[in-house]
Amino acid sequence: MLVLCSRLPFLFYGFGLDPNSWGVALVARHFHDTGVYEASRFPGFPIHEMLSSLVIAQGYFLTNLLVALAGSLGVLYFVFTLKALRFRYPLLGGATLAAVPIFYVSSVITYDYSLALAFILAALYYTVKGRPVTAGILLGLAVGCRMTSGAMLLPLAIMITQNDGMKANYGRILKLTLATVVIGVFSYLPVISEYGFSFFTYEKVPYPAIGTILFKMFIESWGILGVLALCFGLVVLLLPVRPQAKKYLFPRSVNEKYVVAWLIAIDLYIIAFLKLPAEAGYLLPAVPFVLLLFCKYLHAEAFVVFAILILTSPFLVSLTQVGDPETPETPLAGNVVEISDRFYSLDLAMGPILEYESMRRLSMAQMDTLFRKLNDLDGLSLVIAGQWYYQIQFTKDRDLQNQEIIFVDYINEQSLDRYFENGYDLYYLPGQDRKNHQKYNFELRDNFDAAELDFE
Repeated sequence: MLVLCSRLPFLFYGFGLDPNSWGVALVARHFHDTGVYEASRFPGFPIHEMLSSLVIAQGYFLTNLLVALAGSLGVLYFVFTLKALRFRYPLLGGATLAAVPIFYVSSVITYDYSLALAFILAALYYTVKGRPVTAGILLGLAVGCRMTSGAMLLPLAIMITQNDGMKANYGRILKLTLATVVIGVFSYLPVISEYGFSFFTYEKVPYPAIGTILFKMFIESWGILGVLALCFGLVVLLLPVRPQAKKYLFPRSVNEKYVVAWLIAIDLYIIAFLKLPAEAGYLLPAVPFVLLLFCKYLHAEAFVVFAILILTSPFLVSLTQVGDPETPETPLAGNVVEISDRFYSLDLAMGPILEYESMRRLSMAQMDTLFRKLNDLDGLSLVIAGQWYYQIQFTKDRDLQNQEIIFVDYINEQSLDRYFENGYDLYYLPGQDRKNHQKYNFELRDNFDAAELDFE
């Protein structure tokens, strides 16, 4: 309940800053109104999309609340797992997970990360309790939220084994696997029936710079204080200490089998992230297993310090990119630092969740300003909306009076030629000329009389 209450103040301003959160809302509304399934993006996220359709008529508060509730239940199952493994501070461990910035932010927006993680954490608990069918069903539902959740099958299969013979272990692994596959495939039946097997793809994006990857892996995922916690924990682990002089928090029964499974889970999601490092949220399934390793190897006093640093990380000290036209910028309260040719604002008094909420409110205000400008346009207009396309599509029925405007996310040169020849005025939102160039390799301003529509 405390975790859920900590999310409530952050559920009121839109579906989230990520354009895909508005895409989920758009297809959820379509499914609610017509009963016809569409994927918000490939390969599809049917469990989350359909659950969102149940509450989409009441707006973004309830779709955000659905995710917040799922995230809170995930934390609860993490606490249950710690108790089942006889960890001495299970509530502190659960609170630490709840406070990791990438989890906090993901659990207050209409996005599938926290929902998938909740099912993974529930599957983890029932794996520890030796119930492979229940664990498999829950992991299958996690796959229905995010297909990459299926990578957890290997770590859970290792954890489900016991010392009662190879035949019994094969039986448990088979039950876990079959339950996961059956429920996962069943979850994707709406996607398969609509798109066949062509859904098995994803959108390719330009590979970012190393500095950007490291920023997403550490600062965006853990926050500044969270990174300090990781560094502190690693330093403590490297210091020589007499084991009998310190109290450790897991009993000896938590052996290398569990540790190997946790390390494999972390490695799998780091590898997947490095293959396509588009969003820090891809690393979220690895977070609880990183915490479990520190729970295992830090002595009691060190773990308390580690936990306190992470508990404060969402609320104090943030590092936010500035100078990007696609990111709403709040007034700079801190110093500007340069990392890998990008500029960031360091704010000591405002942590990641508070900074995110500030940008979220500003984004909603900017969209109101944009619609006022759009309603003042004369004649036929084509607007390249880019990352704001889903948000505009979701809200235009309510806020757009000008019916002579057509919106596209991005557009190729041949299609744009046809609009230009038919007398359309061409506009693009901030930064989307560059994104359109990356996608279709032609310059809007050089080849067409295109103008930028800003949010000022």
